[in-house]
Amino acid sequence: MIRLTTEMAQQLVEFVSGETGYNMIVCDTEGVIIGDRSRERFGVKHDGSVRIMRGEADSVAITSEEAERSGGSMREGYNIVIKVDGERIGTFGIGGPLETVKPIAKIASAVIAARIKEMRHLSLISEVTGQISSTVERTVAAIENIYAGSEELNAANMNATKAVAATVAKIQDTNQMLDFILDVADMTSLLGLNATILAAQAGEHGRGFSVVAEEIRKLGKKSSASVDKITAILEQMQSGIAEVSANSEKTAVISEKQFLATQQIASDIANIKASIDALNSMAQQTS
Repeated sequence: MIRLTTEMAQQLVEFVSGETGYNMIVCDTEGVIIGDRSRERFGVKHDGSVRIMRGEADSVAITSEEAERSGGSMREGYNIVIKVDGERIGTFGIGGPLETVKPIAKIASAVIAARIKEMRHLSLISEVTGQISSTVERTVAAIENIYAGSEELNAANMNATKAVAATVAKIQDTNQMLDFILDVADMTSLLGLNATILAAQAGEHGRGFSVVAEEIRKLGKKSSASVDKITAILEQMQSGIAEVSANSEKTAVISEKQFLATQQIASDIANIKASIDALNSMAQQTS
């Protein structure tokens, strides 16, 4: 909590004294003088200020008659409480004719109270902006991590899309190879059939060759059946990969949007932090 300081008290005393020519003092919460035009009574307790700070009165006036009767121990003047939000934070005293110095004392007391209140508000603003700045810094750090992760995810999705496309291309190459194998199987079956016919024409001499021809025909049929099975499997794989590719493309689009959104959020938060830092700096400079 900001209190009335010696520096502030002395600055005010010197300013008002310079403008009015009257001697004046400022006391703290203990009634001790912390501002003095003559600079001779620092640290001295002022009786009137002590009474005011005890709550016995809000002001103490010394008339010219009272000053004269005191034999020089008192001087004509006016001492008044300085309050901020109902709290007594000190007193302001000024020596001179009461009809002249009383309004000055009241104005000075109000000015000091307003300044203390303003400084307290600025201190609170500085504290709040400091807390917000720390929160924003943590948020920026978190956003940067999300941003980096989003960037990596975006790159990973792009690589996955490329990998899927490459796999589809390889499956197409495999289909071409299977077509070639199927052609070979058909030719093998035809060759076996021709061999069977020739073996039958050869009669007894072609019997052994007929067995070989039959095996060639079986091999051709098995090769053709295997190709059909492989083709069916590849078609299923291609269908699955096409679905994965479509989902991967959707994910890539969403990831790209998230990446751009995160980038924008990071930029906006950085701007907010800069504004908060500027506000905090202004509050500290004003204080």
